[in-house]
Amino acid sequence: MFVGLFGGAITLKAQPAPPPEAAPEPAGTRRSLTLRQAIELALFHNRGLAKAGLDREVQRYDLKVAQDEFVPDLNLTSTARYNPVTTRGNEVLTRAGSASLAVTQRVPTGARFGLTWDNAATDRTAANNKVYDSSVFLQLDQPLLRGAGFATNLANLRIARLTEQTNVLEFKRSVITTVTSVVLTYRNLLQAQLQVEVSRTALTRAQEQLRVNRALVASGILPPVEIIQTEADIATREFNLLTAQAARDSARFSLVRVLDVQRETTFVASDDIALPKFALDLETCRQLAFAHRPDYLQTLQGKAISDVIVDVSRNNRLWSLNLNSRYRIAGSEPGYHSALDQAFTRLNEDWNVGLTLQVPFGDLTRQQTYVRARGRAQKAAIDVTEVTENIEIEVRETLRAIDLAQRRVDVSAVARELAERKLEIEKGRLQAGRTSNFAIITFQNDLVTARLNEIAAQISYLNTLTLLEQTLGTTLAAWGIRIEDLDQRPGPARAVPADTSAPNSPRP
Repeated sequence: MFVGLFGGAITLKAQPAPPPEAAPEPAGTRRSLTLRQAIELALFHNRGLAKAGLDREVQRYDLKVAQDEFVPDLNLTSTARYNPVTTRGNEVLTRAGSASLAVTQRVPTGARFGLTWDNAATDRTAANNKVYDSSVFLQLDQPLLRGAGFATNLANLRIARLTEQTNVLEFKRSVITTVTSVVLTYRNLLQAQLQVEVSRTALTRAQEQLRVNRALVASGILPPVEIIQTEADIATREFNLLTAQAARDSARFSLVRVLDVQRETTFVASDDIALPKFALDLETCRQLAFAHRPDYLQTLQGKAISDVIVDVSRNNRLWSLNLNSRYRIAGSEPGYHSALDQAFTRLNEDWNVGLTLQVPFGDLTRQQTYVRARGRAQKAAIDVTEVTENIEIEVRETLRAIDLAQRRVDVSAVARELAERKLEIEKGRLQAGRTSNFAIITFQNDLVTARLNEIAAQISYLNTLTLLEQTLGTTLAAWGIRIEDLDQRPGPARAVPADTSAPNSPRP
């Protein structure tokens, strides 16, 4: 039993397999399938969702790179050089090597710190052949105008986080679209199967009527010409049955295509039609849509990203005024330890501090970037308004469609009941010779049409409820689907049913 968004219960029960006289099934494995099982198969096998999950793996790493912006960077550099030089027959051999360790750090104020430790050794065959150099540099560069401040320097991280949220919503949107497609395709197969049953029942009824008519002709109640009319009706029923079976097979192939499973599998939809009661009002639907619709939330994220870019481009128009400082200690001795001691005893040190001002003249590119960013932000605000209004319209339109579908279900049920009663009454009149066989065939056609209309109305009602779930963005919650998309665990994201331990749950 599945309790959906609308408070009603959808009861699932298996239907018997078609009788042996049905048209031959396509070759392959025959499998009874519930709607929930179809959704689970799609979650595990659909290639579109698989590709979207792989995209999420890359997108998560993009956020990780952005978060690494204010983590210290460590660089180790080493060199070695061998240089023999001959001058007037005298060779001077120089061997040199160096090792440098540098640590750089950015902070949210815009400042950049740098600490470098350089070590070099030179060995010559000439006099004073071996020299060791060791020095430590400490640098600081702090912007005071352009590039300064938390808002500007945290912009990349904020954009990356907003983009990550947008990407997660896009993955959820893909899952919702796929699940909705599976539900609609499954119900299309269910409707096609029921149409086959209706056509087969109509054929059986026509064949039974032929036997009755032959008896009435033998009794002299009906003229023999009525037999031909009934046989023509049987031929029409057989044609309709073949057409319905072809539509059913096409619906099966469509379901296999959506599920991305083995093409040889023949699925039989085993759910019975059960109509849940709709119990949501307009205001509740509006609140649900604005809280869960992925495209609406994505539009809000896009507006926030545009606002951040505007702030950065506005700051980029300022003059460049930087505070620079540098401190250095160094040592140079024939021995490495003595050179290192000389450096850290600060026998050789220097430091400086200064300001660097850069005023651009005639450069319109910064203003151009700002104007473009401001224009994009204004468009993003318009997008928010447009999406909000569209959601209002979609919710109202879907609720209207649900109300109309519900009334069509009620009317079609009454029409089918009346068609059944009308046919039974007319059969009694035929037994008494008070009506014609043409009236019986006409009323049988009316009953078939009424039954097909009732099935179509019921499927349409269920589909409008499914489309409302998509409109509100609550499809995943309605079907108990959760998203596995954790930063702590590498690998693609995936959508899985709430309970994958059930014995009937398919496995990837």
